[in-house]
Amino acid sequence: MSFLALISPLVNAVVWVLLCFALLACGRYLKRFNPAMPSMWWGLLIISILPFTGLDISSQLTSLPDVLFDVSEQAELFQLHTELVTQSSYHTDSSTMFAILLCIYLSVTLRRLHRFWHNRNNVLSLLTTGEKVSIGTKNIDAFMLPINCSPFVTGLFNSKLALPKYFLTLPEEQKQALLNHELVHLDYRDHQLSTCWHILSCVFWFNPALAKMEVELGNAIEARCDKSTLSRYGINPKVYAQAMITALKYNSTNYQEHSSVAFASRAMSLADYKLRLTEIMRPKKSSSSRVLIALTLCALISVAIVSQLKSLFIVQQPNWQAPLKHYSISSHFKHISAFRQNRPHNGVDLVAPKGQAISSVATGKVLVADERTLPANYGKVVLIQHSNGYQSVYAHLDQILVSEGQWVQAGMHIGTLGETGKVTGPHLHLEILLDGERVDPLKVVELN
Repeated sequence: MSFLALISPLVNAVVWVLLCFALLACGRYLKRFNPAMPSMWWGLLIISILPFTGLDISSQLTSLPDVLFDVSEQAELFQLHTELVTQSSYHTDSSTMFAILLCIYLSVTLRRLHRFWHNRNNVLSLLTTGEKVSIGTKNIDAFMLPINCSPFVTGLFNSKLALPKYFLTLPEEQKQALLNHELVHLDYRDHQLSTCWHILSCVFWFNPALAKMEVELGNAIEARCDKSTLSRYGINPKVYAQAMITALKYNSTNYQEHSSVAFASRAMSLADYKLRLTEIMRPKKSSSSRVLIALTLCALISVAIVSQLKSLFIVQQPNWQAPLKHYSISSHFKHISAFRQNRPHNGVDLVAPKGQAISSVATGKVLVADERTLPANYGKVVLIQHSNGYQSVYAHLDQILVSEGQWVQAGMHIGTLGETGKVTGPHLHLEILLDGERVDPLKVVELN
């Protein structure tokens, strides 16, 4: 595995985390206009992912080909291990590093998912200790638990309603308020959506912004449920608020071990409860249109920002120019000749006087500069890596003026024309490769 192939997802992950934190701050500001809008947080999550569709740094900085093919019947297939332009000085075994990082990621992910599944099983076990009761208004299994906790709905596919043991001791108005509250959660499928987000947080544990968004999502879900319950059932806000306070007072520590897979609101802080009660007693006029406009702006800004970051990793096309000042073309790309045993020509041959200076066709890094690395037919040869996966080969040189690892500019002299290797006379054999495949130099470099 190349170093860039390893660094690409890491860079994307870092940018995504930073973007999520920025969107988290935007969401916390926007919720003042409509705190009862869970869809806003799902929208922010989608916005955080949207700019990365099509963003692949490794596809922008393409790695060099690993193989130069045989140039004659006698030459064996020769494998040339090359490095990325941006990383050729590194000697780290990227495959080993990738394996280590993958093991760390999978171990943490599996641990978190196991904890989630364990807590889910704890909740199901807790429900088996309760007494099944009929609530008479919904086709749902309800259980009276032997502990004091907040009422909650759980279950991904088979929803169940859990009621605390103090439920039967409440005044009828408060009892109905709590029950209606949970039924509204059930109608919105809040427990299922919250569980889906929690699973995402487990899988993408390296992004702490998701966990913080999960808390905000829970607050928004509760606010929406409060608002819908009051309007749908016409409950007196004072009675409803008192029912919430009673549920908070009776929320025992015994329940906390089961709270992670129950409804997300159970993890609400005291400050969140205060804001929630304030909204119940003195509701503010919400403005969903402002939030939608802001989300649209967030999406556009996010795409623009990530696009700018993307441009930092995109290498421009090489600034091509001819390798010789004066020359004639004696053999074109794919030309068939008996001299090559009727095999297609791999490049173009440029004829000029021996000793004429040869220039690099574009800016790049020298990967080969000798007569030993490649097959003997090449003679003295220079191999240069350019941007966007391009590679140029200069064969049959008389002198080599550059060394391996050296950076060269377009037009810089890299050697002199000669007749080393398998030739019939002095000329430059020029090859252009793109992503490991030979292409016609005349379609890339402007040659007369």
